[in-house]
Amino acid sequence: MAAEIQQELKKLAIGLKVRTLREGRCCGVEELSAKVGISPALLREIESDTVAPMLGTLLNIARELNVAMDAFFARDEPVEQLEFVPAENRLRVPSSRADGQQRLSYNYESLAWRLKSKHMQPFMIEFDPDVDEEIRAAAHDGEEFLHLLDGTLECEIESRRFTLNAGDSLYFYSKLPHRLKALGPRKARALAVLYPYSD
Repeated sequence: MAAEIQQELKKLAIGLKVRTLREGRCCGVEELSAKVGISPALLREIESDTVAPMLGTLLNIARELNVAMDAFFARDEPVEQLEFVPAENRLRVPSSRADGQQRLSYNYESLAWRLKSKHMQPFMIEFDPDVDEEIRAAAHDGEEFLHLLDGTLECEIESRRFTLNAGDSLYFYSKLPHRLKALGPRKARALAVLYPYSD
């Protein structure tokens, strides 16, 4: 299982793209990790494609490297003005960690990963209630929209808590510290659209 996860992360090459962009800007690991708010060790794991970055972390890295978030998902293909993504072609970022460490409490799929220079970043996110993880609050520039498709999701935004059930929606400014976790016996699935601000 760990070998499959490592292979999937290497195929996505998100970490390689982060490292290439960071080195191209003559920015050290310690400098970027401090700006993003993560440890240098975690940044090294992300860059070696050992750990899949959380969405908030990836947004903060994109902001600090002055690139659109789609730079981590896009491949060198002709620029299109639309994108159709059949369900089986979603770009899935695994929630498990290749080195056997604790899994993330959610995984995500990019729903428009080939389309470059877009303003919105759509994702399908699946939250796993069985993963016992200390969920840190995330905060980053931009706006977020969540629409819960299945399950129950607890959303803590600043000091307010919301319980979303299937069909409920939530829109908030991403600079507000936020954390999300599935409640109940089954996984929660949400359509999330992120709008990262660009400088």
